[in-house]
Amino acid sequence: MSIFKFKNFNVIQTNAPQKVGTDAMVLGALVNHENTSSILDVGTGCGVIALMLAQNYPKAKVAGLDIDEKAVLQAQSNFQNSHFPNEFEALHQNFLEYILSQKFDLIVSNPPYFNTKMPSIDQQRSLARHENSMSLQDLINHSERLLTENGALWMIVPSERAEALINDDLNLKLSQRIKIYGKPNRHVRDVLVFTKTQNEIDYRLSELTIRDDKNQYTEQYKALTLEFHYNKL
Repeated sequence: MSIFKFKNFNVIQTNAPQKVGTDAMVLGALVNHENTSSILDVGTGCGVIALMLAQNYPKAKVAGLDIDEKAVLQAQSNFQNSHFPNEFEALHQNFLEYILSQKFDLIVSNPPYFNTKMPSIDQQRSLARHENSMSLQDLINHSERLLTENGALWMIVPSERAEALINDDLNLKLSQRIKIYGKPNRHVRDVLVFTKTQNEIDYRLSELTIRDDKNQYTEQYKALTLEFHYNKL
């Protein structure tokens, strides 16, 4: 059985197509949105990001949605085994077909982002990694229908995909961009935050570096993930 231990919960990931990785850790730790009472994690997998947000938002209702049935069952089990007081829900559904009268204050996603025509031989892993069933643009545009007026979509994408999304004609407006560096001068990911309204002319820009030139975790990353990592970094 594959288990990833966090400080306040465990994640069983045996049947999850994507195992817990740095992308999930970074996104889950960075998300910061005021007045959050309802959260939707799109492509929840084993439920790791949903559980990280449940830890930070103990009064919020948390839903994890995935197109993969085995992943949903895994997430449901992890939700039930956590000790958080949140109301949890695991949903087996295609996000683009998910429409409810309920709106969410916060939508988060570590989405499939490979848009090549060479998906994995493993169908379950392919769905988790490739944009076969949902493009990044589709994710952003459909989120607009499910967000409250002051809600936000947080997502993590490869750095080479970020510029195209920023300059695309989307239903939501970019309000924040956090450049993620694996090491100094090695820009590997972007955390993008989209909202329905934006008062400022320009989006907010910041940076996070995970490791230094000696391959040691930076103080910035250690502080960010302090309440999540089981072992001291």
